[in-house]
Amino acid sequence: MKYFLYTFACWLAFTGIARADNPAQEIHILPDGQVRLVGAELFLKHTSNLYTVKSWDMKWIVPIDPIDPYIKFESAYGAKILPADVLEKHVLEISGKLSFDKNTNAYQILPTLVRDLSVKTGEPPPSVTPGAGGALAPALAPTPAPASAAETNSEKLTMVLKLGYWGGQVKILQDFLKKHGYFPKDEPTGRYFGPLTKNALMEFQKANALEAVGILGPKTRALINSLLSK
Repeated sequence: MKYFLYTFACWLAFTGIARADNPAQEIHILPDGQVRLVGAELFLKHTSNLYTVKSWDMKWIVPIDPIDPYIKFESAYGAKILPADVLEKHVLEISGKLSFDKNTNAYQILPTLVRDLSVKTGEPPPSVTPGAGGALAPALAPTPAPASAAETNSEKLTMVLKLGYWGGQVKILQDFLKKHGYFPKDEPTGRYFGPLTKNALMEFQKANALEAVGILGPKTRALINSLLSK
């Protein structure tokens, strides 16, 4: 991954894409694979929960899991919005992890934040108002609303998971398996259901007299959720 990031950065510089020909667009790539696109246009919204966005004359694939509790959807002012509010031709800010999809042989961004800069709901940033003695002082920002029960109780498994799946639900499963000694201690958890996760899940199923198929079905999910609540 580090070699790819270095090569990719060199390619950006060589082609001139890294120069701000359009100052409204930005791309930030960190050594750990974190990516942030600012000013990307939602070019195509696929029915299969995939976005194709355009930034710096490039197209990026962004898988979207609408029920993933680890993906935040926000308006330009930080208000919570729904995935359905994000429409084609809207301008977005996307933050996430650069990942390689073996099925398509292409790199994609696994998002943690999708901010729709074309949606202006919520409160704008605090304005600057005159303070005592004529000095400028920032206006007080509104107090954020408390999180709902659904938002605070997101550490539950709610869907079938198997090899090739990704998202916040996978991370909940991986964290549980690692905590109980089934997932390798020296391997970092992520959001992708790969062979390590499958093998760890099979070991958990064997230890609990469940059919060891490496798929998170209803029986395994119910058992893990009961242990998560303790």
